[in-house]
Amino acid sequence: MTVLDRRALMQQLLLIGAAAPLLGRAAAAHPAGSVPRIGMLSGDFPTHHEAFLSELRRQGFVDRENVIIEHRVQRTPTEGPAHAKELARMRLDFIVVAALPFALMVRRENPNMPMVITTCPGMISNGFAKSLEHPGGIYTGLDELPPGVTTKRLTLLKMAVPSARRVALLSTTPGVGGHEAQLEDAKRAATALGVTVNPYRATNTEELHLALVAIVRDGMDAMLNFQGGLSIFHRQAIVDFAAAHRLPAIYQATMFAEAGGLMTWAPDLVEQQRVAARLAAQILKGAKPGDLSITHPTGYALTIHAGATEKLGMPLPPALLAQAARVIE
Repeated sequence: MTVLDRRALMQQLLLIGAAAPLLGRAAAAHPAGSVPRIGMLSGDFPTHHEAFLSELRRQGFVDRENVIIEHRVQRTPTEGPAHAKELARMRLDFIVVAALPFALMVRRENPNMPMVITTCPGMISNGFAKSLEHPGGIYTGLDELPPGVTTKRLTLLKMAVPSARRVALLSTTPGVGGHEAQLEDAKRAATALGVTVNPYRATNTEELHLALVAIVRDGMDAMLNFQGGLSIFHRQAIVDFAAAHRLPAIYQATMFAEAGGLMTWAPDLVEQQRVAARLAAQILKGAKPGDLSITHPTGYALTIHAGATEKLGMPLPPALLAQAARVIE
């Protein structure tokens, strides 16, 4: 190699060496700069997550292409707060949370983090919106407590168990307003239905166990399960407890019937994920969360588990079965 060749080679190596840090900085800046980053915090429901991603793709956003999604999954009760803290401290455009407990965790860690809340019993009462039509602020999502939903659940339960006189209201609803709104709804309906209602509230696993024991000890004839992430997490234990004590019950989400519970009057949680994805897409396109109206779930449906009726020894009235959108054999 000639002196000239060696000099040219050295110049090329120096140029490459000088450019390398710049290239590295450009690559590192790309995700945080031109590509938006959002967080997701959810329970361990893969079909829900896939529904969100699928709808987001339909809206023009693909993870790791033109949006980066930091997804964290709560698989144990202690994981939620840790995930919320981690996401709340990241440099994210906003976070999509699956339920009210996660929203409360994120807000506690970072009150300035915008959020899409996929399901929340009480967006206004919990301080996430000034009104459903014009939320204002940095939050939007779905409010899962439309007027009359608790009355409907209590009415269906009374149809299933005409002899019921004392109904337990099991609530694991966190935050402010959701428990109270459902309780008032149930009290108003109880008189017309000829029943009395007795609330049992739990905020952790131990309290949930004590509430279930108290329901049986107090001689309740039936049970209505209010909204609450804690009860969803422990749905199998609740359903098994009700079956063991021959306690007919109506639940908040279809997954309770799928776990063997008697019946549910519930929204389509997969569709709620799609709605959340459409809200997220609007924000990614430049909309402000506070300008996006909060909606209720588009519809509720009755699901009945036929096997549960056999275990309870109580065939359901044909009029009730006729209302079922789905009967699990």
